Amino acid sequence: MTPPLEMLDQGAGIDRGDHRRLGEILLSQSLIDQSRLDLALARQRTSQQRLGEVLLARGLLDGHAVASALAAQWGIAQADLERDPPDGGLIEPDLLELYLRHRILPWRRAGSLVSFVTDRPEAALTSLASIDAVGSAVAVVPTRQFDQAIGQALGPALARRAAERTPLGESVRALGRARLVSVAVLLGLITMLFWGGLPGIAVACGMLLVLNLATTILRLAALIAGRPPARHQALSEAVGALPIVTILVPLFREARMVPEVISALAELDYPAESLDVKLLLEEGDADTRAAVARIRPPGWVQALVVPAGMPQTKPRALNYALDFARGEIIGILDAEDRPDPGQLRQVAGYLGDAPADVACVQCQLSYYNATENWITRCFQIEYAIWFEVLLGGFQRLGLPIPLGGTSVYFRRRALERLGAWDAHNVTEDADLGMRLARRGMRCAVLKSTTGEEANCQLAPWIRQRSRWLKGYLLTWLSHMRAPVRLWCELGLRGFLGLNILFLGAAATYLAMPVFWVAVVTGFLTGQTLWQSAMPGWAFWPLIVSLALGQVVMLGCAALAMIRRRSLCLLVWVPTLPIYWTLGAIAAWKAVIEIVLLPYYWDKTQHGVSRVFKKEPEARMR
Repeated sequence: MTPPLEMLDQGAGIDRGDHRRLGEILLSQSLIDQSRLDLALARQRTSQQRLGEVLLARGLLDGHAVASALAAQWGIAQADLERDPPDGGLIEPDLLELYLRHRILPWRRAGSLVSFVTDRPEAALTSLASIDAVGSAVAVVPTRQFDQAIGQALGPALARRAAERTPLGESVRALGRARLVSVAVLLGLITMLFWGGLPGIAVACGMLLVLNLATTILRLAALIAGRPPARHQALSEAVGALPIVTILVPLFREARMVPEVISALAELDYPAESLDVKLLLEEGDADTRAAVARIRPPGWVQALVVPAGMPQTKPRALNYALDFARGEIIGILDAEDRPDPGQLRQVAGYLGDAPADVACVQCQLSYYNATENWITRCFQIEYAIWFEVLLGGFQRLGLPIPLGGTSVYFRRRALERLGAWDAHNVTEDADLGMRLARRGMRCAVLKSTTGEEANCQLAPWIRQRSRWLKGYLLTWLSHMRAPVRLWCELGLRGFLGLNILFLGAAATYLAMPVFWVAVVTGFLTGQTLWQSAMPGWAFWPLIVSLALGQVVMLGCAALAMIRRRSLCLLVWVPTLPIYWTLGAIAAWKAVIEIVLLPYYWDKTQHGVSRVFKKEPEARMR
């Protein structure tokens, strides 16, 4: 019950509190029995977390009961924001940073006295003293009520903060004219290739030759240098308290996946009191919000509603949630993900031992519906190429690596130092990997696998691949807007690596039609379309480089299947050139969207695979 305002006077504070321990107060208020308290105290000693957080995470008490005991302990009032929400006229958007940092929010005014609400009374009382608000009254509320209240009261300010967290000079939102110029250059090259006569054909094919050959050489070097990632020893509580890990799970139009998410997270072998899961729900997504409300998540799971704003993207939701995360390690999982149960212990163990320049850990990705059809088989092979062969090779070569958008875990300090995710970049993960490298930080790769749902339908696959390629091109433009600075920060090797990784990957897809036109016309007529217009010294190196690129990637695919012991998929490796040709459609779609819809997030729908028609136990095997 909320006390009358006259009780929230200047005398409210530590001196009027109950100096007993929180557990003793809970027992005296009959809010918990001794056996449950003993269990919570044992977990508190092991985890070194606050008793109230242990009780909530373990489902032993609800937020109102913990707030009631805290109010008694500190001699302050308890408030109920569902019944008595904050007075919006007292809240100043310009003080958003202060409210978030100190976990305080203006609530009521009585005469000249402003009372605040908080979910952490000890920190709030200290903070109010530090900002010359010693006479202010404080009331305790449950954490979820506090987060919801600040989100509702300061929604527009929080939305802007999430959208603009990355500095303007590092965000694709500031590209502007560069997008249009780059597309004009690309279209000019295509025009020269088909209608530019001998000089135009020579220039266009020469550029394709350089990009394709550089990409092929880089992949061949990674194939030779790479080795599969190692498994790190899982961290045990026997060596000390486990760090709090916050897992951010963006959900947009994912109502059907909510039970799947909770089921997968419940399989994690990590103490509930050290696990902080945030389900990120968009304000306008009523169906997913209703699904979460129906399922009543456990105490270690909290739903956060992301205020409406633009762009409506995954990275904007991640930026919003970062201010509410408790963990010193921040991880990202997608709606359909099934991480290894021991993944968090491995990550915590690695980051606990790793040098300070290791900013994050990337876990491997695989597909649990890989054998559903030809598309999913090729998708599985492609992921294996990246995680089993190329990624390790790029690391050993000292190149900056694009991060994955899921099963990646950051040291929180490093993430905040970077300005978090670029809300306008549709491949925010790849961009973040480059920004880490430019600041002298790096990413490690662990042999811990997260299962995902592979796109099993052609049109959704093209849309997803198009979003990735659009993001790659935008990321390349973003980092190349100041090439001299980029060179100075990454060095020659990193500079070339970034350009080949992003521009080369996109160019390879864009050039696939050129490759097939040459092959088909050569097969039908004995002379390719451009052979008569180009000297042999220019034409044949282009054809050989295009063919060599295919051979190198097929070799990477075969090695990846051997390393993953997926020999049954080896028979599908020769069909990859056809699969990659589909990527050309996605690439040209990406080019068009760079001009018309640069920040549009083409949503991938999850839960459409046949695997979701099976029983949950079968899916988890």
